[in-house]
Amino acid sequence: MADPDAGVQQELQRLAALHSLHLLDTGASEDLDNITRLCQSLFKVSGAYVSLIDADRQWVKSYSGAQMCAPSRQQSFCHYTIAQRSVMVVQDTLADARLADNPMVSGAPHIRFYAGAPLLTPDGHAIGALCVTDTVARDFAPDQRRQLQQLAALAMSHMLLRRAVGRVDPLTGMPNKFQLREDLEALARDPDDTATGSPPERVLAYIDMPDANTGFEIASVLGARVYDELVRNVGARLQQLVAGRADVYHVTDARFALLSSPRHAHDFADTLRAATPALEQPVVSMSLPLNLPSYGGIVTLTTQRESLLDAPRKAVAALHEAFTHQRRWTVYDAEADQRHQRSFRLLNDIPEAMATDGQFQLAYQPKLDLRLGVYHGAEALLRWSHPELGAIAPAEFVPLVERTALIRPVSDWVIAAALKQMAAWRGDGMHMKLAINLAPPNFEEPDIVERLETACRLAGIAPAMVEIECTEGLWMQSAAVLEVLHRIRELGMGLALDDFGTGYSNFAYLQQVPASVVKIDQSLIRNLDHNARDRRIVQSLIALAKELDYRIVAEGVETAQTLQMIRDWGVDEAQGYYLARPLTPSAFASHVRAPLAAH
Repeated sequence: MADPDAGVQQELQRLAALHSLHLLDTGASEDLDNITRLCQSLFKVSGAYVSLIDADRQWVKSYSGAQMCAPSRQQSFCHYTIAQRSVMVVQDTLADARLADNPMVSGAPHIRFYAGAPLLTPDGHAIGALCVTDTVARDFAPDQRRQLQQLAALAMSHMLLRRAVGRVDPLTGMPNKFQLREDLEALARDPDDTATGSPPERVLAYIDMPDANTGFEIASVLGARVYDELVRNVGARLQQLVAGRADVYHVTDARFALLSSPRHAHDFADTLRAATPALEQPVVSMSLPLNLPSYGGIVTLTTQRESLLDAPRKAVAALHEAFTHQRRWTVYDAEADQRHQRSFRLLNDIPEAMATDGQFQLAYQPKLDLRLGVYHGAEALLRWSHPELGAIAPAEFVPLVERTALIRPVSDWVIAAALKQMAAWRGDGMHMKLAINLAPPNFEEPDIVERLETACRLAGIAPAMVEIECTEGLWMQSAAVLEVLHRIRELGMGLALDDFGTGYSNFAYLQQVPASVVKIDQSLIRNLDHNARDRRIVQSLIALAKELDYRIVAEGVETAQTLQMIRDWGVDEAQGYYLARPLTPSAFASHVRAPLAAH
């Protein structure tokens, strides 16, 4: 007695083999058309066709003569051919109980004869058939059956070859990103499945397994052979988990894509989440079990062309969110995607902003010498006026720049613009010191000191008039960075530790850094009027800075009471909205020249 479960499993394997070829949604093939025309002529029949049998639908990939696409799988003649997996001949359809009532027999195209040879994959799965039909009953000799089977094998070889050329990843043997793109384009051309009433959507998921960092560690420690086998085994596991429900693609390195079938789109996200325990099981490579962290992004696609072709990018965006927040799966979020797109656009527009007058500008926030009661300098602050997006906050674009190679040209622009302004002020009789912010990556640039020196020489500015600000932190403990900091001080420039009191401050660390100034973070200064704990912290920081012989700057001064308090505690300089907001060069000049009591 047949095992029904075995039959179900065989059908799932057959469907997986069919879907892995990625032929269902592809366009016409001249080679297949040549085969069907040859069959019609060779066997002197009214029609010939190649069809593929999906779970509930027949797909006619080529035909010569009458069109033979049945409204459902059960009404297709090839349904019976793949079931017996050998050449099937029906000499008279009216005498066959399976076909006598078929609408293609009782009505147009009035088929009376049928012969079909199964299309067999290398693994022996019957995914469809090469068929010939006629409108009259007739015999089909044994040699004709052999010829039809040989032509079916030729058609199958053609489909396998078409799949392989440029569409298969050489490591895993799985369809690659080009095949995914082609399949999505095919869906965009013919999205509706009116024959089965399938929902007008698909689900695409991208999964990194392992993630890039883990993959690099495995490859560098265990070697390329172990890593390659690991990737192959991950691909095989994913195919097993979604067999019959989705196609799996090897997109790149350890990234895979899963495109749901129409019938399983509605619950495919739940299927993926339910597969989490299986994904968490160790993957064996070279007899070595490895636990692999994985992150995935899920996006639901409509049948609109734009939605389909933009799907890979959206899936990557969702995957990025999953990795950022350390989640196994994350569903695509349009708002998060818009933020990423905006970030990318900002980075892309920065070179033009540097080259266009008026986009990048420097604003100058005055610094008050609390002992002398005069303004003697300023902090140069970068501002961006985007021609389409308007004012871009530094807190938005500066962190983006710091993570890319753009930090070098942007910093060079700021240095040159600040020194040029200093020279202009000096020409007007204003000898102002300027503090210029550099990012941690700048201090890893081997020629940063030479560039600072050259910029000062070209602008005619003494290095002693310049103070370099940097955010204090662990990155400064690098021997190379410490050397750069010492060379900046040897150049004659001041060195200020920004955001002091919120980072990695201790005696051992501070004694190594050749800073001349510390800037107490504004988050502490702003609350001095009403927060006793912040007052104690600030007083302790001032005592620490004095112990190390630093000049002390307080930023974020917003009230007269705060200003008086920090003056009494021995702070050397102050800046903040109480004194002045960041100003344009002309407004800065007017502000610092006015009597202090007028502010």
